[in-house]
Amino acid sequence: MEYDDSDDDSVQDYEYKYVRRRGKNFCTCWPERNFSFQRMNIDSYFYLQTNQPLDKPSDNLDEVLSQVETISERDDKDSLLYEEDEDGGRCGNGCWGDEDDSLETDYLLGEIFRYQYGPFSALAPSMIPRNMTSKFNNNHEYDILNLNYDEFGNKIEDSYYKHSNKLLNSTTLRDVQQRKQWIGFLKLLQKESELHSWRMVRNRLPKTKELYDMVIKGIPHSIRPKIWIRLTGALSKKSKLVTSYTDMVKASSIDQLQSSKQIEKDLLRTMPNSACFCSKNSIGIPKLRRLLRAIAWLYPDIGYCQGTGMIAASMLLILEEEDAFWMVCSIIEDLQPTSYYSNSLLGAQADQRVLAQCIKIYLPEVDKLLQEYDLDASVIFLHWFLTAFASVVNIKVLVRIWDIFFFDGSIFLFRITLAILTLKEKELLSCNNANDFVLTLSEAPTCIDDIEYLIQISTGFSSSLTENLIETYRRKYLASLLTSKCPNSQLDSTKERSGQNLAKRFSWGSWPAISNVLRVTNEDDETLESKNIRQTNIIVNLREAILQIGKHFQSLDTENIKLNLMVDYTMNSHAKDLENYASVDKHHRRRAKALIDFENHNEDELTFHKNDIITIISKWDEHIWIAELNGVRGWIPAQFVELLDERSKSYSCAGDDSVSEAITDLVKGVLYPSIKAVFDYGLKTSMLYQAHPWYFIEEATLEEADKHLKSVHSRLVLCKTYKLDEDSKVLTPEELLYKAVRSINTTHSSDRSLLDKKFCSLIYYGLNEQILHLWLENLCSSTKIVNKYYHPWSFIMSPGWVQIKCELRVLARLPFSLSKNSHFSKRKCLRKHMKEIKAAVCDMLIKRHLFSWDM
Repeated sequence: MEYDDSDDDSVQDYEYKYVRRRGKNFCTCWPERNFSFQRMNIDSYFYLQTNQPLDKPSDNLDEVLSQVETISERDDKDSLLYEEDEDGGRCGNGCWGDEDDSLETDYLLGEIFRYQYGPFSALAPSMIPRNMTSKFNNNHEYDILNLNYDEFGNKIEDSYYKHSNKLLNSTTLRDVQQRKQWIGFLKLLQKESELHSWRMVRNRLPKTKELYDMVIKGIPHSIRPKIWIRLTGALSKKSKLVTSYTDMVKASSIDQLQSSKQIEKDLLRTMPNSACFCSKNSIGIPKLRRLLRAIAWLYPDIGYCQGTGMIAASMLLILEEEDAFWMVCSIIEDLQPTSYYSNSLLGAQADQRVLAQCIKIYLPEVDKLLQEYDLDASVIFLHWFLTAFASVVNIKVLVRIWDIFFFDGSIFLFRITLAILTLKEKELLSCNNANDFVLTLSEAPTCIDDIEYLIQISTGFSSSLTENLIETYRRKYLASLLTSKCPNSQLDSTKERSGQNLAKRFSWGSWPAISNVLRVTNEDDETLESKNIRQTNIIVNLREAILQIGKHFQSLDTENIKLNLMVDYTMNSHAKDLENYASVDKHHRRRAKALIDFENHNEDELTFHKNDIITIISKWDEHIWIAELNGVRGWIPAQFVELLDERSKSYSCAGDDSVSEAITDLVKGVLYPSIKAVFDYGLKTSMLYQAHPWYFIEEATLEEADKHLKSVHSRLVLCKTYKLDEDSKVLTPEELLYKAVRSINTTHSSDRSLLDKKFCSLIYYGLNEQILHLWLENLCSSTKIVNKYYHPWSFIMSPGWVQIKCELRVLARLPFSLSKNSHFSKRKCLRKHMKEIKAAVCDMLIKRHLFSWDM
């Protein structure tokens, strides 16, 4: 908004905003810049912008309305009237609304309040905190300045404002003149004399020198969302989508994502100082939940990363939810290198080594101190890069950084980091010890109050710090990381940065023709480097998951301190697998775990508590066993305890999910996604049917069982009838796999949405039996079925499965005691368990009564 200071009485100094709600007209005006808020309601509103002056400026609403014609009587085609639906999906400020929004209307951001620089004025309209703005409905004289929040809804007391009043007094909202310059540039770019709609602007802006100069000067915040989605290609992705964002949200809510639990934990921790995310009832929480779950669903190899959470939350403050989603997709796929947000963070780790090299070149004195204090700077810088500075700078600074980041790509993260270090170099060099150095370095981004000067410093690195230089270092350090983490991998030197081949539920593009729907998709066009990186990333994730579980056993149970977690890749190890599996400790004790508390009523009964480990002396009676606990012997009800499988292992509470909740999180949230990624990689897919590893496992298992159907069936019946496998391992790995698959199909619904649960239950079954590595070998040996379901470059079909088997063999050394029905709700499992106990106790009492000598 511009004012003519030369003539304070001029009616042109005033801008009026007319708001129509449910047939009523309201007006907000600012005579002589004395802003007064008259009335508003944001439940459902229309916007109309006009510069029509009043005959007599007034703060009184009735006087204003008497001078202007009502909106209902207007029929002006040049006026733009937009409506927001109840979900906040559309708006009429020309910034976040339809693609039909006008470029010509001289509106400013903050239309919802029409207070140009006030609290929440820079937020996307659907993100306005309604619990705070409701005060205006009941108090016409309420001063908006009383709200202690900035334009983006952040508390003014937070740490970002403690360092600078300059930042507090600055405004993100650009003037009208700058907006007109951008519209003029877009007209010139489109070679159009008039641009009436954003639909007339191309989906992706060409990266020219002229556009770069415009971006460096700053993007007006009122059109920033429209420019951002055209700089990154997010709008192109949105227009080429195979399925809608709404469908992805629905699909992610149906799927039992392993990352959902962590997403819920982080929702309130992402932006605790923001009015939009500070409580579970905040307006941004459901939007952030939907967006992050959709990202985790779309990229199963990535799942959820806290870095993307910070980026998504910041995006939601500025863009509408769907546009924010596509922006995050563009950052993951196009702006950041490969494997940046995967569990291994390979891409991010490589960038930290590149940054260390850049500091050594451009800031040798700072690098000297880092070496002198023996500091790993990546501990600090990694978070900066993963969040693209969303978590470390004030959002007023962030939007300017992102303006250039979305144009230049990830190279700007290096330049802006070097600029921050250059700005704080004197303070860093004056530090007397390592603690002061780390503290100064950590707080450096929060002290930024002059973003234009910082950008000016960063542009000074543009001539020497080129993309070719960064890519050279990236390939060097990425190859080093791949070699150290996975010695068997090979990395081609071919440059491959943009257009990553991430594992997605679908590819960008329109629906294929009917003739192509039946065709199995072919991914052979994926580059060698991309395949190698992705394969290595999967192996690294699996290895790290196994190591985490191994360390969990070592930390929780002292008997596992000397547990060997080294992987044996030798050929001799495969020859011993069956022998080790079949080996059973013939002198092992029969022990059981108490399921509930039990108090003795007679002297010969044994008292025990839930989860106590009881030694079984005799099972001569079916319902009453003789047991020993803490040197005391007595009778116990057999149905109140559960026999432990200690044929080839010793029970450990670290592997019992009913005792340790941590093992559930590790297996279900870390190990299972890693194993599933192995089976998903190279799996043939089609638009017509859902591809899932469970179908392959079922068919491969049945094929193997059909070869010896009668003998397999007979052995299973004998084992069940006479409990032959309680003291020894009678069934072969193939028979045990068939038994597990059949059991899981029986206990689980046939609904396709439970395929992930079935697969996870099979992992639980295999961990309990210490046989996952042998099952993998059996499945990969079914050549005919493997050819049907997998591409030649997959782990399952290639010799790569041997390395996976070696990794899984480590799990056979760990004593797991996992519940196979852990995917069902606790209430359902408890109800089922109590019914079984009740039935067993009734049966026991009837038999005891019928055959008692007391009768």
